[in-house]
Amino acid sequence: MKGAKLLALAALAALALASCATAPAGAARPASIPGAARILPVTHIDGFGTETDELAWIAWEFEAQTYVRYQIAYISCTCRQESVNKHSMLFLEIAKGSTGGRIHKITFDYWGDSPVMPEGTTRKEIEEGWMPQLVNVKLEDIQPIDTIAGATVTTVNLKQITKAVLDYHNAKYTAAVEAPMFDVDATSSASSEGWE
Repeated sequence: MKGAKLLALAALAALALASCATAPAGAARPASIPGAARILPVTHIDGFGTETDELAWIAWEFEAQTYVRYQIAYISCTCRQESVNKHSMLFLEIAKGSTGGRIHKITFDYWGDSPVMPEGTTRKEIEEGWMPQLVNVKLEDIQPIDTIAGATVTTVNLKQITKAVLDYHNAKYTAAVEAPMFDVDATSSASSEGWE
């Protein structure tokens, strides 16, 4: 009996993911499927510029008075073997605002990308040298941010996932006042030490 229930739940989960996988990015998720609201469509862009619809997962969402914290599982790079590239776990803290959310903090809890990119770029360089550009950014400000040569796929897809989360956030949360600007430093933008 227990095995039949587990099999039925697994079939339901497979149907839920299959129905969302065929929907274009940004499409409405079926409300009748448990957990469907936690599935986040995102457009993945590979090293050749080819776009594919992927699914990210909102593992955690916590609303406070002026901000929302998210934990998002997503795939950064699909161009290397699975032993190197896995799902990353990204934390975002997004302030609520009258004209859309503003990123306050962005960190990796789990880095699922290559430890070192083929051209030598490291996780530390991305976290400390590039990710601080995403602090104080709103949805419309992400596209113009330059990517890192040698880590193009990683940084392009960091832009893609932050756009998807901000789009989700803006549709769900608003505030009477404009989202504040934040100080940009290494702890608030690139290290889990900044979480209080």
